[in-house]
Amino acid sequence: MSEKVQCPCGRIIENASEYKLLYLKKELSEIDVLCPNDTCYLRELGYVKFDMKGDEAKFREASFYPPFVTWNAGRVGSERAEKLLKAHLRQIALKEIDWKMIAKVTPTAPAAPTTPTASETE
Repeated sequence: MSEKVQCPCGRIIENASEYKLLYLKKELSEIDVLCPNDTCYLRELGYVKFDMKGDEAKFREASFYPPFVTWNAGRVGSERAEKLLKAHLRQIALKEIDWKMIAKVTPTAPAAPTTPTASETE
């Protein structure tokens, strides 16, 4: 029985450093976890969400999508798949994401709009 994760496209993923991470959804504070196979029909396997606390990006949650989880549960059993996938997510969040760089390129929430004073409108 295999102890490695596999994408439904057939790509074996031995460790979390193999996934491709795409930070496109800046307004949602979300990093996409992509299959390392460029021709994968699923492509997006999961996500990592975070919050901005001042000038720092703080991990909020991470998850793989059901097709990827179900595929691996069918291959290695649900308990083993859960452990493997959680370990991959943990490694992505702790070792693969450069949180300082994410914080640098993430726009912080704009300040609340202020109403103009009487002197500003004249």
